[in-house]
Amino acid sequence: MKFAIVDVETSGGIATVDRIVEIGIVLMDNGKVVNRFGSLVNPGISIPVSLTAIHGITNEMVKDAPGFYDLTEQITEMLSDRIFVAHNVHFDYGFLQEEFKRAGQPFSQKKLCTVRLSRKILKLSSHSLANLCRHFSIVNTRAHRALEDAVATADILGRLLILPGTTEIISEMIRGKIGAFKGPENLPEDKLNKLPNSIGVYLFMDAHGKVIYVGKAINLRDRVRQHFTAQTHTKEKRSFLESIHDLEFVECGHELMALMTENELIKKHYPRFNTLNKDFRLNHGIYEFQDQRGFRRLVLGQSGKWTRPLRVFRSREEAFSLLLKLSIKHGLCLKLNGLTQENSPPCSYSNEAGNSCMVCNKSGQIDDYNGSVSELIRENFRLGRIVLKTSGRKAEENGAIYLENGKIMGFGYVPNNNFISNELDKIRSVLEPYYDTQDAQSIIRPWLEKSRQADSKSTFIEVFEVPETLA
Repeated sequence: MKFAIVDVETSGGIATVDRIVEIGIVLMDNGKVVNRFGSLVNPGISIPVSLTAIHGITNEMVKDAPGFYDLTEQITEMLSDRIFVAHNVHFDYGFLQEEFKRAGQPFSQKKLCTVRLSRKILKLSSHSLANLCRHFSIVNTRAHRALEDAVATADILGRLLILPGTTEIISEMIRGKIGAFKGPENLPEDKLNKLPNSIGVYLFMDAHGKVIYVGKAINLRDRVRQHFTAQTHTKEKRSFLESIHDLEFVECGHELMALMTENELIKKHYPRFNTLNKDFRLNHGIYEFQDQRGFRRLVLGQSGKWTRPLRVFRSREEAFSLLLKLSIKHGLCLKLNGLTQENSPPCSYSNEAGNSCMVCNKSGQIDDYNGSVSELIRENFRLGRIVLKTSGRKAEENGAIYLENGKIMGFGYVPNNNFISNELDKIRSVLEPYYDTQDAQSIIRPWLEKSRQADSKSTFIEVFEVPETLA
């Protein structure tokens, strides 16, 4: 048998967004290593510090390295006519597949996972790469570096190959006979057969039709089946499988749209077996209104589904701190802006310009005060109105997320000719309102940030600014 043992280090854990920063390949023929290759890879995006802490690869190290496109010919030649092997093969294979897709080249290999293979042969408490190295007394001095991990994986594979029956097990795994898929007993098989190979969200229901789990998938068919082929057999897992009686799915067209849909459905149904994103934590905002005396006031409040704050914040403390700072800078009344109690003593601050509160010290008319409020808003809160465009569920549509001054206002799908003709006002009118929760902001902000980087194609998102005339 001819194998190509592969390991990749990456800039993150999402193959459709993050990139390979290092690759290692070891070629093995009938249990003997015949070649090896390793290279740093310039990902075209910044490597987060949190990932550098794991694999030690910095932006400085990859800045002069070849891009993945420059390595495709060599990688293709090395992998040709070989079984693709990796420890947790779906991770490494998924990243290679996405990189080849970006390079405009097809990528398809028979694959073998050494985690699954070792589980079928060895009785160990853990089948991690580190634990298998300990079991076989393999020394890996640079764990989490691509070539070293690929060499260690090749060594493990070589030791498994000499054990009786391993070759037959591998042949059956490649043909798909071992671990043949079998869904949960109470779920009709036709429900599983209808699952598409597309991005989306799936919902498991119990015997009463109540949603008990919501999940997101890059490939709905594969991800749902993974729930039923996993090796864990805990009491909770058995309870989970026995509770599944029905299945529904929602195609989404793009991972960001799937994440947003999953987040909303989890909050709507509060599923029993989900643990994350169930809390309904609203963001906080700064709002403007005019009181009965004619004063324009800026106050704090939670950001709901229909509200229109000047700006949103993750916490009340963050909003309070900024409003206090800006109120003092522009000579506004802390009492009017709700920063102190209405019955508090008059404002006693003095800003950098030597000015104090225009109301408490009666240093200006209402029009002057309101003019200062306008100046504050103009300088600090006009973050603009934008629409995020993603791929849609079908060719003639796009996903769209509308944000106003940083607040998520709408979400849904629109005909792609709305973007072609720049009819952004029509886009806003057809989108469904979306709750601007802290979880939603946590989902959307990294995508928005990456879309504004130089290599924005990695996210497959475009950002459109809505002209003020359409507001």
